[in-house]
Amino acid sequence: MAKPFIPKRPRVEMVPLIDMFFLLLVFFIFGVFSMTTQQGILVDLPAAQSAVPSKEENTVTISLTAQGALFWNQKAATPEILTRLLVDTERERPESVIVIRADRQAQHGKVMEILDAVRGAGLQRVSFQTASEDR
Repeated sequence: MAKPFIPKRPRVEMVPLIDMFFLLLVFFIFGVFSMTTQQGILVDLPAAQSAVPSKEENTVTISLTAQGALFWNQKAATPEILTRLLVDTERERPESVIVIRADRQAQHGKVMEILDAVRGAGLQRVSFQTASEDR
């Protein structure tokens, strides 16, 4: 007489499961690192001997490239968007320091338009970023 067939109880293998979680963790970590690397905006800053390093907490950076491209905290902007962002900043954080990073080849008129927009929004704390003299 044959023995009755009794199915084996299913079993979860832990070693392959741990390996898969480890691989998922590694891919997640590398993915996060690749997303968080920030590319700076290439601006050839003018040099100044009298420049003093500033360690302000509440800063907003406006960058202007040699080609006239405008950036608000490394995000592309237009003059209209810049004006709106400046007004919003003055309303929400009037103590903010506006840092203007203009390329040495940028048109002086464009830099003055940015400065005028900052002053027009009511923000009074403005600085210009420069490169160190010994570069």
